[in-house]
Amino acid sequence: MTASVRKIRLLSSVAPFLAVGFISPALAQTGGPASGTTMEPPTAVAPADTTTAQQPAGKGAGGLQDIIVTARRTNEKLQTTPVAVTALNNQMLLTKQIAAVTDLARSTPALSIGTGGTGPASIVYLAIRGEAQNSPNSFSDNAVGIYIDGVYVGRPLVGNLGFLDMASAEILRGPQGTLFGRNTTAGALNLTTAQPTDKFEGYVKAGVGNFDQRVAEAVVNVPMTSDLSARFAGRYDKHGGYFPNPYLGHAQGDVAGEYYGRGTIKWAPNSLPVTLTVSGDYTHYRDHGNANSVAAINPTGPLATFSGLSAAGVPGFTGVNQPGAAPITQFIGTQFPHTDPIASNSWRDTYGHPTTGDPEIDNLANFNSAGSATANLVVDLGSVTVKSITGYRLSDTGDSLDLTGTPTSGGAFASEYKQHQFSEELQVSGKIGRLDYIGGLYYFREAGNERSDSYIFYNTPFGTRNRNFADFVSSSKGAYAQVNYHVTDALRLTGGIRYTWDSRFIDRHGVVDFTVPDPICAVGANSGKPASVAECTAPSKAKFHYPAWTAGADYKLSSDVFAYVKTSGASLSGGFNARPVPSFASISFKPEAVRDVEGGFKGEFFNRHLRTNVAVFYAWQKDVQRIVNTVFGTPPTLSQYVSNDGKVHTYGVEFEGTVIPWKGMAIDGSFAYLHARYVKGSRIESELNSAGALVEVDRSGEPITQAPKWTASIGATQTFEFESGKLSLHADYSYISSRYFDSATAADAAQEPVVAIENEASKIKAYGLVNGTITFAFRGGLEFSIWGKNLTNKPWYTNVFNSYTGLGATTQFQGAPRTYGGTAAIHF
Repeated sequence: MTASVRKIRLLSSVAPFLAVGFISPALAQTGGPASGTTMEPPTAVAPADTTTAQQPAGKGAGGLQDIIVTARRTNEKLQTTPVAVTALNNQMLLTKQIAAVTDLARSTPALSIGTGGTGPASIVYLAIRGEAQNSPNSFSDNAVGIYIDGVYVGRPLVGNLGFLDMASAEILRGPQGTLFGRNTTAGALNLTTAQPTDKFEGYVKAGVGNFDQRVAEAVVNVPMTSDLSARFAGRYDKHGGYFPNPYLGHAQGDVAGEYYGRGTIKWAPNSLPVTLTVSGDYTHYRDHGNANSVAAINPTGPLATFSGLSAAGVPGFTGVNQPGAAPITQFIGTQFPHTDPIASNSWRDTYGHPTTGDPEIDNLANFNSAGSATANLVVDLGSVTVKSITGYRLSDTGDSLDLTGTPTSGGAFASEYKQHQFSEELQVSGKIGRLDYIGGLYYFREAGNERSDSYIFYNTPFGTRNRNFADFVSSSKGAYAQVNYHVTDALRLTGGIRYTWDSRFIDRHGVVDFTVPDPICAVGANSGKPASVAECTAPSKAKFHYPAWTAGADYKLSSDVFAYVKTSGASLSGGFNARPVPSFASISFKPEAVRDVEGGFKGEFFNRHLRTNVAVFYAWQKDVQRIVNTVFGTPPTLSQYVSNDGKVHTYGVEFEGTVIPWKGMAIDGSFAYLHARYVKGSRIESELNSAGALVEVDRSGEPITQAPKWTASIGATQTFEFESGKLSLHADYSYISSRYFDSATAADAAQEPVVAIENEASKIKAYGLVNGTITFAFRGGLEFSIWGKNLTNKPWYTNVFNSYTGLGATTQFQGAPRTYGGTAAIHF
């Protein structure tokens, strides 16, 4: 028996005891469930046609309601869906203050989300069960697919979507390639917006908060005819800086403003079996980036060396982007101080004046402008349903960033990404006797361009600016089918397969600018020669094809107890690196492949006053895609690229539960344990040792990035009914253990002490956050709320840029401090 099989059997044997263990203490103090209780957190206007809808309990007055999900592209009850999925309807999202994709990590086991970092604040680095892809460029994909109303969002650069007037959010864990397609090796976020109804309804809301926050939003639903209805939603949200900048004398960092609007029209004629829903949205977001603080300064690295030259008065290093030596010397030899952070875009002198002389770095703020149009057509022919999902999206995203977290001009990064995409999916589903089926064809195409500039000690004698331009076109085609066969009323078998064909093209244009009139071409036939950007060209293209599949069985042990086992496989698309890579690395990378086995148990007990869902899994990954941050070459080039790095095995257990211990109270909780590691000897890379020689290095002992061992959450909502209205009190706590965002292995013994510090600096420490809301909803439609996030004012971090052995510094990006405020709303 292999070690993998033994671990799977061990987890499977433990899972039922975890579920039963939650049952006894949860109800022991109550003497049994109270009657007449339902889980009803406070909410705005409840959106109609929700895919994650709360349905009547069906039996057991006051019990938990059914949750309907579309985790398998059709409507099913959560408790009889053989997938590990966290489902949140509109009420849950509002109560838990889940206002964007990043907030989902607070309520989802085994989900880790990084934000900001070397990309704009609109980017998300998603990881589920230790499976992640942390490169923010236009030529690599996320391991977690994001879908809005059935349309795939191609770029993680615009993945931090705001939640306004949502119907549901579903987080599917594990490979989902058969029904959702490529780039779902870790899982998928299935988001659904609220759909128009046949009622005139809506709300208007306004609020204020600390840090000068101002919020206004409105939703209106208008029935236009008996067949036609429309729904419109809009929001404005702005706040000031979170953290003081000690060198500018005022708050800076995370200054943000957002405008968002969406319109949806639904046509459902009574005389035809047709439903057509058309929607469009636009968002504009602008901020000053995440505040970053120095985690470590390498005392022998370039940043410290150049700062020393400035302090010594060496010509060319004084008075140019160097406010003084003190800001550096206070960090040398002191690891992980986490002192007051210096804001991103701190390319200003002590008087706030631009310092680089380059308007692209001095004046840029982070921004994201994005829009989309979607058309969903459903034709219900009785035993057969035909569905067309058509989507178009475009975005323009830019950012500029101080990489060192200090006022010296050691390193900076500026970029802009433009992308537009079109997708079409034709889907057929139905039932023949005991057989349910779904199948379809899929097409996706995207194109755009990227500009990424890296600055190293700009405007000093050895300063360089690497300018990387690239144009890209990608397309993907797929065909899939999945069937469920009901052997009996209790036993069901499932099998499915998908095949995908990808095509990718990139034309790179890169130059190295010494701040002299003639830049040097960095790519193509003119590499190493003075040339313009247009003369530097290096086109490349590649094609990939791969299958995805699933097979499983599930069984209803009773009307309230369900178990399943399944295995799945999926792939993360290959691609190209637009930014420079060392001579020993490749500009292209292969698809990453994942397969897993998963078993689950879902049950409801005590007259549906307790719900417990457990999943155990074991996964095998190969050709794992990982990012590398590096400085290499002469002159020095600062870069980030993707490489394929060996094999990884992960296994773990996940738990979600909800209990109603007494009337008006609902408690929910979750936790996950995750073990992730490289297969010994599978990750061998070429690197330069301390003497500058190229050597083979075994990196399979490194920790897996974005793979926290523990995640957990607990929340409670108490509601009180009064003659005038309803009072709702809610509090929740979420915890995530320490996790790495980057790691390294020494190429020789001389590098070991430095690499050890680099790895420690790239680790984000464990933290827990407390949030809460108090809401009173009057029966006439008036509603008042006060809210708070991170109520204990816990310092926490969202991402890391690690260039300790390259640039000579590691910075960590800080999450929001304690925020609080109040809102007033009128519902009609």
